Amino acid sequence: MAVQHLGFALALAHALAAQGVIYFDELASGDLSNNPGSPTLLVVGLGSNFVSASVSSRDRDYFTLQLPPGLGLAAVMLRRSDGVEATFLGLQAGEVFTEPPDFANLSRTLGYTEFFAPDVNTDLMPRLAAAPEAIGFSGPLAGFALTFWVEQRNTSPAIYELEFVTVQIPSPGPVALAITGLAASLWTGRRTRAKSGRTH
Repeated sequence: MAVQHLGFALALAHALAAQGVIYFDELASGDLSNNPGSPTLLVVGLGSNFVSASVSSRDRDYFTLQLPPGLGLAAVMLRRSDGVEATFLGLQAGEVFTEPPDFANLSRTLGYTEFFAPDVNTDLMPRLAAAPEAIGFSGPLAGFALTFWVEQRNTSPAIYELEFVTVQIPSPGPVALAITGLAASLWTGRRTRAKSGRTH
């Protein structure tokens, strides 16, 4: 069964690559990074890009979507979620996730949310954008790299699949430019560990 799944994933990845999009499956491609300072880099293409993986209290996932010029992230569709409790999803601009998992200052994120089985086939983008105390955003996110953090506190693995939908845009908007500036400032080392623990 696992061999068949692997074969299907590889065939699908090859077909999608021809269209300029990605299908990252941990079973076929290996474990996503557990290091917020060195996320797995995924260069996305125009259309639907899929990430399928699993997380548990012992295995966090960090990955960066590199958006080529002219593309913007318009939707984050949840396609699978089979954890026994909600799974956390955080988003920052840039090629690293600057906040430590145990003391994350969520006001330094673009957004965050939780998802579980009833949320399958819904767009998580509006919830990310409207997260309390987060920086927030509106419209497609473009002009930079986006790094995601996925975590689940339960020791039992939670399998999830996310569809990242990109669209063509004429040029980075003011929101993208402002967030790019924020990412640059974070890269310069102006990072402060939060005094309070993560709220999720």
